Formats: sequence, structure tokens, C-alpha cells
Amino acid sequence: MWRRFSVLSTAMPLLGLTMMIDVVPAADTSEVQQLREDIRVLEERLDKLERTEALKTTIEYVCPDGEILEQLPPSGRCPDGSRPRVRETVRKTLVARRQSIAEQIEAAFEDAQTKKVGVGGQVRGILQQVLNGGDGQNKLYGVGAVDLTLIYQPMVRTTLFVDLEAIGGPGPDHELESLSRVNADAETLGDQDEKLTLREAWLGLQLIGDRLDVFVGKLDLTNYFDRNSFANDETTQFLNAALVNNPMLKQPPNRAGVVARWDTNRDLSFGLGVQASSDLDEDLLDEPFAVGEIDYHSALFIDGHYRLWARVSTFPENHSRVTWGVGISLDQLLLPWLGVFVRAGFSQIEGVSRTSYAVSTGVWMHSPLVSRPKDRLGVGYSFQREAAGHEHLGEAYYNLFLTDHLAIIGNIEWLFSGPNQVTGETNRNVMIPGVRAVVGF
Repeated sequence: MWRRFSVLSTAMPLLGLTMMIDVVPAADTSEVQQLREDIRVLEERLDKLERTEALKTTIEYVCPDGEILEQLPPSGRCPDGSRPRVRETVRKTLVARRQSIAEQIEAAFEDAQTKKVGVGGQVRGILQQVLNGGDGQNKLYGVGAVDLTLIYQPMVRTTLFVDLEAIGGPGPDHELESLSRVNADAETLGDQDEKLTLREAWLGLQLIGDRLDVFVGKLDLTNYFDRNSFANDETTQFLNAALVNNPMLKQPPNRAGVVARWDTNRDLSFGLGVQASSDLDEDLLDEPFAVGEIDYHSALFIDGHYRLWARVSTFPENHSRVTWGVGISLDQLLLPWLGVFVRAGFSQIEGVSRTSYAVSTGVWMHSPLVSRPKDRLGVGYSFQREAAGHEHLGEAYYNLFLTDHLAIIGNIEWLFSGPNQVTGETNRNVMIPGVRAVVGF
């Protein structure tokens, strides 16, 4: 109220001076000029009182490629499949003092409510037909899933993230039991046919000038390690698990853990993660899974990422035996619309002389058709050798972008050869065409 009174008290002398000009004799030129100068100064003062800079706090979502979004992207993921980093920023805006105070308060309240919790989600439907499989394997398999993600910022530089998932349908590996797993989305089911689960729930902290990120809670380690811009998201890119993540990473299911990532601000970052190998009802410190990574981002010509990771843990069936592995993940743009990726890694188990290893590579194209500027195409190949045998597999997909919230993805997997761990025979030249419908909100 006192600010309104200040404006009025300044405006009254201005009104009086304006009236005085009308009665001053025309011959008194010096006094008239002085009055006009006083009016000009008062007008400037009044203008400054009516307009002032206000600081407004907003939340932004930052993707690894530098893209800054004002709202949580559909499904809570960036275009490269990773989770966006949430940050709070302050912007200056001009506020008119004559604007209704009640309107300002109401607008600020509504803005705070809308920014309080970011809600996103995704609904997916997948159909896959097995062709040229063994007896009883040539079936049509369906998988359906719903993801609900929540992002909340309880205080500055602190983020709470929750991901709930309901999924049903075992996928073709219920019969094929391939090494690579032909439906990475269905792998979260385990031995069940349907499941409602809390996939992730963690608290993220940004420390030391936003250079150190710490995440604590129930984590998916593949969100932080062995990432790849062109082959890292089973919902919008390749569906085969060997083309989503390196099979040699052998991360445990999502469990309690902690991840710390240090950004040097020079295109170089380091990550360290530790995750429990057991559920919450057991000893969390009993032989945990540990992984570290060096991540280098190059923009010398066109964007590229080069990652080297190493992990150590115990054999799931026998915690007295140590297993370790090393791998790389590379993605490089050759042209703004064309990129390539390579993954490689090996794993060793204590007491086993045979070394397991895997290699995958492929290409990615953005807007392969001129008339479809947002569509994406991917072609990949994977080779994997384990104690059970070795497997060759190829996959191609086409992501048909219909709207910002709807995509239809056609893909085909060709299992050239590999062991069938259900029948003990060989999967040879098995074709698996499929289609996915993905709705984000």
C-alpha cells in the first residue's frame, strides 16, 4: 500500500506543475523552461516507480545434448533416452506497479502450484510375431506397459524422482530364451506374467556449483552408465536388450544404491555407482555391485560421446565367486542427420577360464524421408559369446513420429543363430517382426 501512496504523492506535484504552466506569462521564458525541466525529471522518477525488475524462479529440464525444456518431456526422458537434469533458475521480468496486487499474487500462486510436481508418463503396446521358430514357438506375443513418473523439487538443487510401472506379457523369450533377449521391455517381468512395481525412487542432489550430482535410492544403473545416444532406449529405439545396453555390464535388477557423477566442465566427467546385490529384506552391504565410468564428450567436429566403464561384483548364483567386466560405448554424429554407435565389452568369472564378450554396432538416421522430418531409423548388429554359446543377431526399426505424444514404431529382429536355453537346441534364422505404439503424456 505504501508503494501506491508513493506513486500518488509523486504524481500530485506533477499535476500542479502542469497547471502552473497554463498561467505563467509567455514573456517569463526562463521560469517556463525551468518548470518544463522539473516536469521531465518528475516524469522519469514516476516511470521508474511504475516499472521495476522482479526476480522470478522457474524450473528447467536440461538434457545431455544441451537442450533446455520448460516442461518435463513425454515419458520423462530426453531424445537420447536419458533422464533430464532438473535445475532451478532465476529470470528477471518487468513488473508494472499499477498492476493489481491481487492478480500478481494469484498468478504467482498458480505458477507455484503448476511447478510443484512434474508429472509425466507413457503407455506402450508391443506385438511380436515369431517366424521360422521351433515347434510351438511361432506365436504372436503381446506386451503392454504403463509408466507414471513424478518429479518434485523439495528444495533448491534437490530433486525427488519416482517411476511406477505396470507391465504384462512375457514376450517371445518365454519360448526362445535367447542370449540377447529379444524384448528388453518385457525383461523387467522376470519369471512373472504381469507386474506392478516401483521401478525407481531416488533423491538427487546437486553440489559444489552443480558439478557434483549424487543420486540415492532405488536406481536403474543404466541411466548413468553405458549410455548411448543412438542405442539406449527400448521404448523408442532398438528393442533387443543387447542393443539397449552392453550384455557384459550385467547390472543387477533395480535396487537400493548410490551414484555420484563429477563434471569437470571440460567435456569430461566421472561416475561411480554402488548398488545392493540383494533385496531390502537382506544385507544391503553383502557383496555389492560396483561400477565406475569415464565419459568424454567431443564437439570438435560434430557431437560424439566416448565412455569407458569397469565393474566388479559377485556371481549371482554363488556370492563367493567374484566377477568383473570392462566395456566401452561410443556414439558419433557423422552428419547432423546421420550417426554411428559401437559397444564392446568382456566379462570374467572367477574359476571359469572361458571369457565372455559382446560387440554391437549400428547406424542411426534422423528424418530419413524428406517429407517426415521427425522420423528416425536405426539398424544394428550384435554378437555375444557366453558360457551357453554364441549368438548373432540383427535388428532394424523405423520410428514413425505422428505427434509430440504419439509414435508408431515398426521393427524386425533376425536371430541368425544362437542357443535356445529352454529347449537346448539352436535358434537359427528366426525372424521376429513387431510393432510398438507409444503414447507419452
